[in-house]
Amino acid sequence: MTHDTMRQIDEDLTQERTHLSDLPEQWLQTHRDLVTAVRRLMHAAATTGADIEDLRRSADLVAQASELVEKELRPGVLLGEFASPATTATAHTRRIGVHNPSWIPLEISSDGTTASATVTADALAEGPRDCLHGGLGAWLMDCMLGLLIESTGRTCVTAQLDLTYLAPTPLHRPLNLYATADSASGRKVWVNSWIECDGTRTVEAKGLFIEPRR
Repeated sequence: MTHDTMRQIDEDLTQERTHLSDLPEQWLQTHRDLVTAVRRLMHAAATTGADIEDLRRSADLVAQASELVEKELRPGVLLGEFASPATTATAHTRRIGVHNPSWIPLEISSDGTTASATVTADALAEGPRDCLHGGLGAWLMDCMLGLLIESTGRTCVTAQLDLTYLAPTPLHRPLNLYATADSASGRKVWVNSWIECDGTRTVEAKGLFIEPRR
């Protein structure tokens, strides 16, 4: 990671963005409902066998809905955070993806040294037939590692992520995701994560994360 890249990350971190805690719960719940509906539409669009007329009508309806929500746009997606650093005595839970339809929804629990989550991927995540796309496996691992570090109160970015694909990761079956802290030195943090299905590891990852200079 170059100095220019780190400098850009530092600048991005200082831009004013909207956090979940800035918004009333009624708005957040309504937005979650919208995201759930959009995710349902995405799955239907990817797997539909509807006739041409229904496809055209659906496209028109989606365009109308887009015009409604595009009337007021934020500079980026909503940001979430842990209320305070987790400890081995009190685990914290963070939900990601519930306000962004392009993400696989995850509910990650962390005690500051370990993190875990369970997810079932659908057709939108397919790579090889009936299997999770390898890039999305990497995304899941990056989420687990990043959220584990974030739960300690540190804000870090991915510097290196090494993955080993041990076996195909199936769709439509519960996947158990895990992450553990390895070591830290100064601004650098090393962490490990993996995916299991029915007790079999399918993906392993090792990550190096760096805390940007303030």
